Amino acid sequence: MGLMKKLHDAFESKDVKAMDQLMADDFIFVRHQSGTQVTKSEMLGWDWWNNDGPTAVMRDFRVIYENNEIGVVHSFNEYFDGSKEALMAVYSIRDGRVTRSETGATPLK
Repeated sequence: MGLMKKLHDAFESKDVKAMDQLMADDFIFVRHQSGTQVTKSEMLGWDWWNNDGPTAVMRDFRVIYENNEIGVVHSFNEYFDGSKEALMAVYSIRDGRVTRSETGATPLK
């Protein structure tokens, strides 16, 4: 199983321990809405990881491309507030762990 599929499965199951292992300590997530950067510790501290926390439903997840340096994925996401997006995410990979994630999204009706 590729790293992108492992990351997706951990995200979907809210497995914070697996996410911690899959992300490098210097991991950065760049938010598509604002361009702000979120560190690994900040991301792993989100309410999202609580079973009763907010959630997102990913549909039609697919890995577009993956090698040992980059992963590109696409999905259609529906968020707890009812909003929907087509989401493209690009992951930088080093030593088998994700170091950076940047997303781009198109709002859907």
